[in-house]
Formats: sequence, structure tokens, C-alpha cells
Amino acid sequence: MNYTLETGLRGCLRHPRTMALAVLTLALGLASVMTMLTLLSVLSVDPLPGVSHRLHLAWVDGRPGDKSGSDADATGKPVLPLWKLEDVNAMRQARADIRQVALVSAPLSVSTVDGDSTHTGSAVLAIGPMLPVFGVPLRHGRFWTPEEEQSRTPVVVISRALSERLLGRADGTGAEIRIGRHAFRVIGISERWAPRPRPHFLPSYNAGWQGDGDEVFVPALAALESGVEVTSTRECEGGGFDGFRFDQVNVGGCRWLVLWAELKDAAQRESYARSLQAFAAQRHADGAFERPAHSWLRPMADWLRFNRVVPDSVRLNLWLAVGLLALCLVNVAGLLAARFLRRAGEHGVRRVLGAPRRAIIAACLVESALAGLLGGLIALPLTLAGLWLMRQQGDDYAPLARFSPVLFATLLGLALLTGLLVGLLPALRAARQEPALQVKTL
Repeated sequence: MNYTLETGLRGCLRHPRTMALAVLTLALGLASVMTMLTLLSVLSVDPLPGVSHRLHLAWVDGRPGDKSGSDADATGKPVLPLWKLEDVNAMRQARADIRQVALVSAPLSVSTVDGDSTHTGSAVLAIGPMLPVFGVPLRHGRFWTPEEEQSRTPVVVISRALSERLLGRADGTGAEIRIGRHAFRVIGISERWAPRPRPHFLPSYNAGWQGDGDEVFVPALAALESGVEVTSTRECEGGGFDGFRFDQVNVGGCRWLVLWAELKDAAQRESYARSLQAFAAQRHADGAFERPAHSWLRPMADWLRFNRVVPDSVRLNLWLAVGLLALCLVNVAGLLAARFLRRAGEHGVRRVLGAPRRAIIAACLVESALAGLLGGLIALPLTLAGLWLMRQQGDDYAPLARFSPVLFATLLGLALLTGLLVGLLPALRAARQEPALQVKTL
């Protein structure tokens, strides 16, 4: 075994130009695939591990008009899955046994009570137990209760970073901050919560890669009573703002909330889907919905795919990289075959002296495996350069193109295996040649 390994390693030093060309060719193909796989793995990650599989986006068609049964409007654009506040409350009452959360995400300005310090950040205005349902990590304090939400008690949960910036301490529970016209009591401090992609509010059909996470979590009814102006996506009857200011929501006449349901198994999903359709049918029968009853229930994973959070260009580039790697492998196989056949006389002498075919194959595979390993190592700086180039692009997801040591270790093992597989056919061909004919050429 040691002799076979030594023979293979010595073979690598012969004809260094073809060896270097094989290694560089393999490195180029591997680097292209590593770069795109690294980016795809980052974009495809579960935004809420352990939570997202239970969350389902619910929608009923409460739009005006006489057409239904489609996820696109008359212009072909996807329908925004928005609800009116009245419909949300009715649906939550109809299935009180299911934890349901209606929410809207929008920029919000908060300040100290004396007004000395002000900060504008992303906020979630929620109806229902949003924080436990979405797995927002709580560091200090507690969540708001249903009683506080129903009575519109001015309470708020803020992030630890906002607490330090606004209140000067990490644990700001018990303090008061001003939101709109009222002072809100801080009852909880959350850790940083910035799922990527951003799954909970994507009505504008952006990919959800922008922003630094939500910093304020407040009951929606208390925020609206305080005069908070929700600057977010909404739909109003007639496609306009119904005479309301641009930065205000007609709470009763506009659709501006998305509704999520926490469904733990298939039985709950089927039951809730039936309730959703029955709710749409009842509202249509009552005259509240003009269109025939139409509803859908999408798991979070399906919702992210529907919004194309992983751009089609990334998948296309991955296939192009795989094609380049395949082309590189064909060329490497040809180079290795040329190297092995060029030493046919050497292999013939070893066979005449008693070396079995498997020893010739093993020595050739050692050489090809080393080529694969070297190709994988040289692919590392090429991959880093490729990821750097990706980060220079203007796409929202570009900053996430970061090197993954675990993925690279996996791909390095794949490079070694690739070298073995690519070298197998040339090695078999070299071992099958008749030793007598090979010796005659010496």
C-alpha cells in the first residue's frame, strides 16, 4: 500500500504542466459551483427554524368586483393577501381555538417621554400573540396579554439594541417611551430578531432581504389609538386612499393586515382551511364580499417560493456553473488519460515484474485524487473572490454572500471524490493495456 501511494505521488511530479493544467481546470469548475451553492444555501435557509413549519398565511377574497378564483387581478399582478380589520376580528372569533396573528410591518418613530432622543425603526403592529407565535426571543420582561390588547393598554416590547440606544440600558422594562400621542410602558426586551428572508410581511412582493430587523412590537389597536400613521402597503376600495392622507390608513375601509395561523398538524390545516372557505362563503352571502367565496391557505415555505425569495437568476447561474464544472471534468479526464497513457511503458514494466492490474489502477487513482484535492484547495481563493464579486452587486441579497466553512469542507470532500471518479476511467484504460506490447515500445 505504501509503495502504491508513493508511486502515485511520484507520478504527480512528472509532466508538471499537464498536472497544473488539470488542477487549475478542476479548480475553476469547482469554484464556480461553490460560489453559487454557497449563495443558494444562504438564500434557501429557513428564516424561522423550528417555527416556520407551523405558520400558514390565510386569505379570503374580500376585494370589490365580479371576478374571483384567481391569485391575480385584471392586470395580471398577484393579489395582495390583505384583510380588513373587521374581517380579521371576525375570523379570529370564528376559530378562537387556533392561535391567529394579524399584523402589519412599517417604519415607526419612537422617542423618550421628554423627547430628548428619537429613533425611527421597523415596527410590527400586531393583533394576537405575535411574539410567541413567531418565536421572537424575549430577554427581559414578558409579552402583552389578551386583556391588555383588548383594552388597548399602551404597552410595547422593544429590542435590546433600541433599549440601549433610547433608554441607555439593556433592560428597559418598566420605562416609558412615546409612540404617537401616548406614552407606552416597556414590558419586554427582545433579542435581535431579523429573519432572512423576512417572511411575516411581504405584501409588496419584494424578496424580504432588506432591513436590519424589527425593533418595536406593539399591539396594533393601542398604536392606532395613539395616532400612529401606518405607512405600509394597503388596498382601499376603488384603488385610492378614499380621501385619507397618504400616510394614514382608513382602518375600516382599507385592507392592510395579513393574517397568519399557527397550525400544528394536517388535521388542523384541513379544519382551518374549511373554516376559511366557510367564512368567505358566509361573508359573501351576507353581502360583505362582492366576489364569490374564494380563499387559500399557504404554508410559509410555499409563501416564500411564491414571492421568489430565491431569485430565478441564482438558480440559473447555478445550472450554468454545473455545466461549466461538467465541461471542466471532461477536460480533466482527457488530461489524466493523456498522462497515464504517456507512461504506458512504465506500467508495462511493472506488470511484467508482477504488479497486478489493481496496483496500476490504485497508483493512477492516487494521482487523480491528489489532483482533485489540489483543485479543491485552489478553488478556495477563487470562491472567496467569486463571493466578493457577488457582494459588489446591487441586489438586496448580495451582502449575504458570505463564505461557509462547513459547506466548503463538504465541497472539498466532493472535490476529492470528483478526482477519483474522473480518474477512474483513464486508470482502467491504462491498466487494460497488454504489458508485452507496452514493453516492446521501450
